[in-house]
Amino acid sequence: MRADTSRTPQASGRGVDRLPDGPDRDDELAALYAWPTATPHVRANMITSLDGGAALDGRSGGLGNEADRELFAVLRDLADVILVGAGTVRTEQYGGIRFDPDRLARRRRWGRSKQPPPIAVVTRRGLDADLPLFTDTQTRPIVITPQAAAERVPPTADALIAGTDEVDLAAAVRGLADRGLGRIHCEGGPALLGDLIARDLLDECCLTIAPVLLGSAATRLLPIDLAAPVAWTPALLRIGGAHLFARYLREPA
Repeated sequence: MRADTSRTPQASGRGVDRLPDGPDRDDELAALYAWPTATPHVRANMITSLDGGAALDGRSGGLGNEADRELFAVLRDLADVILVGAGTVRTEQYGGIRFDPDRLARRRRWGRSKQPPPIAVVTRRGLDADLPLFTDTQTRPIVITPQAAAERVPPTADALIAGTDEVDLAAAVRGLADRGLGRIHCEGGPALLGDLIARDLLDECCLTIAPVLLGSAATRLLPIDLAAPVAWTPALLRIGGAHLFARYLREPA
């Protein structure tokens, strides 16, 4: 049976502004996603399907489009440090961040340091020293771990001890800020995102919504139970390609 096209909405994006897409789009994106003055400030950048799936077979890469990849790079370049969970580092084979001269120049133009931001990985039991994160990077990574796993920090990384037997995320955020890394950009995965929210440590969420359904096999964006609903305030809504880009700020308690 033919669909009634007279009732089918058109994907024109009418009523919602589009992300910048011109010669100055990087600077325009940087202005749209400027950090608040007060630090530490923890920002998450996540992508989800229409039905709330954050990854399929452990990976989120297939959900993005060109606009998402461009924003991903801009948000990294605006940050002081990239926060990520150990599971994501292993599954996605995270390497360190390498900048070409153009990215370094725009980072300096935006008031950031001359070096790429380090990746800070959260792990309760340590990480193998042969992961790309430790062998392929321009900046020394940071390993956030409890005292119980301090001996498993690779010699090519800096240790940030937070907690005794488990990672104390509040102490980790304070420790990063004490090192001058107060603009904390979290790339997940879902477990770390859930822990930050459960501990009331997430200040901002930049969410890309992909026009696809993944079903029950997908990893959920927030695979935890919350004691109570957590309220957020929309700060930005744009379209890029067929993807929707939203920025939310945490409402004061």
